[in-house]
Amino acid sequence: MFGVDPALLGWASSRDQAMSLPTAANCRNLICGTVAQLDVQRSRAGEVLPSGALLTRPDPDATWPETIAETVDDLIWYGRAYWLVLAFDGQATAQLPRGYPVRARRLPPESVEPKLSDDYAAYSRIEHYTVGAEKVEPYYVLAFDAGHEGVLRYGSRALSAAYALEVAARRLADVELPAGVLENQGHEMSQVDAELLVAGFQEARRTSGVAFLQGVKYSRESLDPADLQLIDARALAATDICRLFNMPVQLAAASPSGNASAQLYANLTTTLAQLLTTAVGPYLRAIEAVLGSPQACPNGQTVAFNAGQWLRADPASAADYATGLLAAGIIDAAEARGFLGLGPTSAGDLTPGKV
Repeated sequence: MFGVDPALLGWASSRDQAMSLPTAANCRNLICGTVAQLDVQRSRAGEVLPSGALLTRPDPDATWPETIAETVDDLIWYGRAYWLVLAFDGQATAQLPRGYPVRARRLPPESVEPKLSDDYAAYSRIEHYTVGAEKVEPYYVLAFDAGHEGVLRYGSRALSAAYALEVAARRLADVELPAGVLENQGHEMSQVDAELLVAGFQEARRTSGVAFLQGVKYSRESLDPADLQLIDARALAATDICRLFNMPVQLAAASPSGNASAQLYANLTTTLAQLLTTAVGPYLRAIEAVLGSPQACPNGQTVAFNAGQWLRADPASAADYATGLLAAGIIDAAEARGFLGLGPTSAGDLTPGKV
């Protein structure tokens, strides 16, 4: 396929080995870490409702950051993710005989297989899910779709090339290369005599710094560390991996050759916004679409991540954002302080000059 070694294509299907590439691991951690920091809100007609266990700790055995990070991880690598519903609220409907889900657990995507009907005119083509070796009714499974087949599939060529470069660089780093060459200009020597000559020459350099050569010419080799470590090629491969994740290259520090703009405080806000809209946003929408669907919450309710929290990474932008909303009357002072991560107003004397 496209001239790529089939063995490397087989390697690229492994998430664990893909995560061994520093740039791929960095991109994955940036995306999952960003989503794990965002709160999720349930609302109806502009009114914020209690989030409930499904949006705070769906799995009794795992925290919300752990569950949501693993879900995004599945969407990144495989393009799909699944939650198995553990408990319902009992408010039965025609579509949901047991009510709405209140507890759920993330399933490894490779263990889930949907069984689709051949009838394309059916209202729903999903007949059931096969989880492990068991059939599970559709209302027991929350299925998330990233809208693509997963980085492991569409990025196999770039991941394979990056891995091959890492292997080559490690091989060159592990092999001791000669710093010079002794060229025989006299009679032919046996392998044993040649080895004795080289050993004697090395010993003379090590002990006295002076060596006598007869019938042999010594030339010093100039070895470039950049060439040995394939720095330029690996930098290009790292940049290609960032493209797979829609990640701003400067955030992943993936282009030391200068193919990306420098990371400065002046462009920090723009870079973080780009991270949120291009790399993280699609996964947020995929999760919101399922958790806010009629399968997961009553009609009229919506579920959304509080993406504005991400601006806290840039204090100046966060302050401008909060004060702007406060001035417009959209939020009050307590909400503005909460957005900025500040506690309630202190009752102490804050007069300048007083301790």
